[in-house]
Amino acid sequence: MSQLLGVALTGTGSSLPARVVRNDEFTDALHLDTSDEWIRTRTGIRERRFAGPGETSATLGTEAARRALESAKLDPTDLDLVVCATVTPDLMCPATANLIQAGLGCRTVPAFDLTAACSGFLYALSVGAQYVRTGAARHALIVGADVLTRTLDFTDRNSCILFGDGAGAVVLSATPVLNAGVRQVRLYSDGTRPDLIQVPSKVTPNPAPGSGLQPRLEYIRLVGREVFRFAVTRMIELIGQAEADCREMGLGGIDVLIPHQVNQRIIDAAIESCGFPPEKVVVNLDRYGNTSAASVPIALDEALRSGRCRPGDTVVLVAFGGGLTWSSAILTL
Repeated sequence: MSQLLGVALTGTGSSLPARVVRNDEFTDALHLDTSDEWIRTRTGIRERRFAGPGETSATLGTEAARRALESAKLDPTDLDLVVCATVTPDLMCPATANLIQAGLGCRTVPAFDLTAACSGFLYALSVGAQYVRTGAARHALIVGADVLTRTLDFTDRNSCILFGDGAGAVVLSATPVLNAGVRQVRLYSDGTRPDLIQVPSKVTPNPAPGSGLQPRLEYIRLVGREVFRFAVTRMIELIGQAEADCREMGLGGIDVLIPHQVNQRIIDAAIESCGFPPEKVVVNLDRYGNTSAASVPIALDEALRSGRCRPGDTVVLVAFGGGLTWSSAILTL
């Protein structure tokens, strides 16, 4: 058996639609019984991005991937694997990863989709890391991309205000340094409660001209209070577990925590309960809302590009979503 390799994080990128939808638009344009204050105080969200004509999970994912490759100083032909996490694929077949592969101009390497809702990026990260660690791939592209706004019921103020569209991507590369990059990924799932978070429709095509806001789809469904309890409980568990894992690895603690950007109340309740310093938490949901599988990689990309994360930092990623799924990853930058 070949010697295991380290998995370096060599590049990140993100892509967001141009259209900004502020909270007031739900009142002014959609005539919902809500307000900017009502949304901000309950979610922390001020605005989000909506995909426009011609923008899909694949197009946003391709642009995020290009930026990640530029960051890694690699060409598309250097990639040995493409994995895309999404619950809003362009098509049932081919996979969104295939479309990204073609859009980038990659070689005929493996490319496939993975579905784990808002935890999808970390699930995909785990798959890519194992390919790299075992020597099956030297460079792997991991993409999280979703356009959940095309699954929303715009008469339901409790759900339609929460989501935005976007994509994030990372490049993982083999390194002889074992104590760098992706150190550990933990994945969990409980399939006994599929009713709490559902996206019944399988694909999210562009709205046909003149069809209004969206084509006829079954809408996303949330059981809000139970989802809140689930998310807070699992986030507390994931943080505590990551802190223990960091001590066991001799890392000395978490420098930056990047949670799934779901709801400010959930994040606040979790970090307060486990005593985690809020100044170490990266939050951008006020600008983008919940972008599902794209949430964590977008926040990671912004944290790296802004200098919020620095070389040598221990960064913990946590996510939770439909399935039910929850997951964490420990990175050493």
